[in-house]
Amino acid sequence: MTAVLDRPSGTGPGVDSPYAWRLAFLSMFCIGLGGGAIYLPVVGLKEIAAEFGDRRAVPSTAYMLGFFCMGLGGVFMGWLADRTSPRVPLLIAGVSIFAGGWLAVSGSEWLLYLGYALPLGFLGNAATFTPAMNNIQGWFEKRRSTAVSIISVGPAISGFIWPQVYRWLLPEHGWRQSLVIYGVTAGTLLFLCAFYVRPSPMARAKAARAKEDLSILPIPSSSLMALLSAAGFCCCAAMAVPFVHMVAFCGDLGLSPARGSEAISLILLSAVGATFAMGRLSDHIGPLKVSLLCSAIQVVSLTGYVFVQGLTGIYTLAVIHGIPYIAIVQGYALILRRLYGPNIAGWRLGVVMLFAMAGMAAGGWMGGAIFDWTLSYRPAFQVALAFDLLNFMLLGVLLIGGRRTMAGLAV
Repeated sequence: MTAVLDRPSGTGPGVDSPYAWRLAFLSMFCIGLGGGAIYLPVVGLKEIAAEFGDRRAVPSTAYMLGFFCMGLGGVFMGWLADRTSPRVPLLIAGVSIFAGGWLAVSGSEWLLYLGYALPLGFLGNAATFTPAMNNIQGWFEKRRSTAVSIISVGPAISGFIWPQVYRWLLPEHGWRQSLVIYGVTAGTLLFLCAFYVRPSPMARAKAARAKEDLSILPIPSSSLMALLSAAGFCCCAAMAVPFVHMVAFCGDLGLSPARGSEAISLILLSAVGATFAMGRLSDHIGPLKVSLLCSAIQVVSLTGYVFVQGLTGIYTLAVIHGIPYIAIVQGYALILRRLYGPNIAGWRLGVVMLFAMAGMAAGGWMGGAIFDWTLSYRPAFQVALAFDLLNFMLLGVLLIGGRRTMAGLAV
């Protein structure tokens, strides 16, 4: 007879089981699949623009819509997974991405925007990250932060793989057929992977599950959500400026585009390693302090970008910039779980991620707008630094507010 590992419900695999680890890696794989579409407008920017009157605003808008609608859809998908199962959003993602690839390339500029906004963004990519992050935290107790780190590197892995795939596909197949190939491949794999996904033991214990206990929070729930959402927007707006404009910035310094691409790769490589290190550190000092540390590290990198002139400095700053690139957002998921407990509503992480994704979209746009106005990236980096300092202050307010509340309760 198979051993019963599921403590809450008595059936199926349980917390910290081998299945839980397999699910963490499968979820990372699914997140990597779901995020692939947003890299085509980056790699194939000139090819897409050429078909729409040489307007680079067209692929840029598609990219921005994909990012923003992913964040918006994450709120809905987190709620849906709570009401049904984390398998349901993933099934929706598979069908939507399969169809979205065809829709986005089927004709006009507006169909491209619609494809990226709805099936590829809101229903597709959004359905992979937030439900998986919420679900995996219910599968772990002893090594939860490590499991969250595995989930968190999914977007970085997507950023490694899909641009290389598109560079290989574009010369022979063009951007339209390349997006169809992505949609068919990613959509089919996501649909199949969904059947392996199970709700966590906590989610399966429906009868024993209580509503959120907001009385345990150090500050009012509305204030906590507002602080974390604003912090997520600020940190990601600051993060996006050098990341999105790295290639162009290197070109302004007289370096080749290849050097800028290498710097982006260094950011992602550093991000993957740092995510696991910061996850383990959060077990010892807490996720809020780790997020503050990540924010401070980002202050260092953004200050450096204001003054850097040479390739060695850019490479060094890329490594530093990569340390908080994923880890700081991972910290928000761990903070929410730590504060709200195991009965946290799935939509809460979706809301914070919505503001984080809006920050990424706004930061990428902001860097270009400031450059167009000043003809220099230096003011853009200064504004990014200001956003990151605001992020540091918001997290500091949360830390101090929590300490004061707990001290007051002890009196």
